[in-house]
Amino acid sequence: MRRLPLALIAFLCLASAPIALPAIPSPPAGSLPGMQSRARTLPSTVLVAEAIDHAGLRRVLERGGYAGGNEREFYGKTAVFNHVTEQVLRFGNPAGAGAYLRWLRAHAAQSLGAPRSITATRLGDGGFNYRPQGCGCHTETPTYLIAWRHGNLALTVLASGAEANRRTVNALASRLDTAAA
Repeated sequence: MRRLPLALIAFLCLASAPIALPAIPSPPAGSLPGMQSRARTLPSTVLVAEAIDHAGLRRVLERGGYAGGNEREFYGKTAVFNHVTEQVLRFGNPAGAGAYLRWLRAHAAQSLGAPRSITATRLGDGGFNYRPQGCGCHTETPTYLIAWRHGNLALTVLASGAEANRRTVNALASRLDTAAA
């Protein structure tokens, strides 16, 4: 009988302990030879602060059960790329990740410029390829955004470089999709 209070306290402590969620995948370092990289976590406050539509993104993240994210930025100059940013964002469910992709697509022109093309991506679900028009000048750097959903993860690759094209950026996205799965 004396052990009952101790057992009850131990049970209550275990029952109230936070449930361990799987770690949010991080884009892999060293996957772009010749480029340096830096990584950072993406709490909702960072995403909202860097967004054009602060209030809208805040609502999307809250309603979608945003749990957090990771980003890796590659920089330097290679024959193909000079800048690549990869993000993996975890939501409470696939619908939350899908809502984020819809918000991102609706605001891509405000961040990257008017689209030259927007097409569906073959990766995951509900994704898209976005290619801004650019300036049309001889020094224009091709830029591409690919965003897609893999379960409750929203993944993005934003890449630019002198020889960047749909094929090379899709290869980056496929590698990130495999790493995050």
